[in-house]
Amino acid sequence: MADNYVAIPPVGQIDGFSCWAACLTWWLKAVKGGRPSWNQLQVISEYDRHTDDSGGFPPAKIKEVWTADSRLKLSANTFKSQHYWYRGLPIGEKPVMIAFVHPSAGTHMNVVFGQVGRTVKAMEPYHPFPGQDGKRTGQIVERSVDFYVKDNFAKSHEIMLFWPTVVTS
Repeated sequence: MADNYVAIPPVGQIDGFSCWAACLTWWLKAVKGGRPSWNQLQVISEYDRHTDDSGGFPPAKIKEVWTADSRLKLSANTFKSQHYWYRGLPIGEKPVMIAFVHPSAGTHMNVVFGQVGRTVKAMEPYHPFPGQDGKRTGQIVERSVDFYVKDNFAKSHEIMLFWPTVVTS
């Protein structure tokens, strides 16, 4: 039986550039498996030295840093958006963080899960929009896969996915 990820309270990003921290915070709660149970401020403290001057964490740098951090037990890869037009995302039962170009807001991150056909549930950290720094709550929403792979295609031809590494012993 699948976990009820919708029951995990969403995490609102603290400021306009910390979607990555809010997503990792929620993802760690959802996937567990011996990973750290950090709050958003702990995540920011842990990885702040890798961010740019705005506090943003470029996806390629996130991929490099997070996959090298054995505590997170995650894997990542970049995928061509066009490969997922008219089909679902390559995700399994566990939540997957997705870095993408938001159709109207630039580089962004969500956590997606519960895919049924071409619809996913997502933990959206930038809610309410625009909201106020320090007061966003995040929200669980349903979205078409097109939101991630087709609606942003003119701006970005790729998405990046981060999933829990399966450890076998």
